[in-house]
Amino acid sequence: MIITKDLTKTFKRRISRKEGKFEKITAVDHIDLTIKKGEIFGLIGPNGAGKTTTLKILSALITPDIGTATIDGYDVVKCADIVKNKVGLLSGEFARSLYWRLTGKQNIEFFAKLKNMWKPNERINELLELFALKQWENEHIMKYSTGMKHKLAFAIGLLNDPPVLFLDEPLTGIDPITAYELKQIIKTGFKEKTIIWASHNLYEIEEMCDRIALINYGKIVLEGEPEKLKKNYWDHTKILVISDKPHAFTSLQNMEIKGDTVEIKTDNVKKTFLEIMELTKNKNVEIKEIKTLKPSLEEIFIDGVKNV
Repeated sequence: MIITKDLTKTFKRRISRKEGKFEKITAVDHIDLTIKKGEIFGLIGPNGAGKTTTLKILSALITPDIGTATIDGYDVVKCADIVKNKVGLLSGEFARSLYWRLTGKQNIEFFAKLKNMWKPNERINELLELFALKQWENEHIMKYSTGMKHKLAFAIGLLNDPPVLFLDEPLTGIDPITAYELKQIIKTGFKEKTIIWASHNLYEIEEMCDRIALINYGKIVLEGEPEKLKKNYWDHTKILVISDKPHAFTSLQNMEIKGDTVEIKTDNVKKTFLEIMELTKNKNVEIKEIKTLKPSLEEIFIDGVKNV
């Protein structure tokens, strides 16, 4: 559904107003991606990594300097008008574009006219029901909560029912209940849509996405399914031991003491547990708690960023 090859975009940034000096910023740096129909693909990276620029190129809002991108076989530059009808770009900041002196329904009707939709009432009612806003449709936006504005902005972005959705920090600044509701709608109501979910929030990405790519300084650093990334890039288990004598475990390999907690990295859990039990017996150590930790995308993310 989405294919990019060698996708690159640079910008000039002024570094000296007096001398008129500029520096070149490579926002997107030779990105290759293939995203299947119906897949939720996570684009994870720090602020300024190139996520939003990538989505704007794929939405046919800006053109790349180098490389190509296609949506459902249509080139984003040569067939920009077709591409714009096939994608919906929804940003966490999109609620700013709402008109506060209009009602919720009037806002959707206004944007439907901008999209030249013919007889949009059925679609508008469908979206108001989907986002649980029907009972508030005649209230002015200024009376809406932040979460309600966010859901209305989502509804507007979905007016033409695009097969491809680009979600740019979609849960920014909203309460946990609204965030949960939106995630449930995306999981259950958008199964046929192809989605790119861009965020710096690792927990969102891990929960929602089938595959992810870590982007930093415009480059794709890592790519794959979350569980496979964990297995391939953190191939050890962590054992945490909380005890009254943490220094009794200094003879163990790959251990680190943090207060009363000993953190041990191991690729042989059974062997390490036996060593811990032996030390506990021989040195009269009281263990208050012992547990293993599963790999986290957070460590993969941090290591990936460091290595670029």
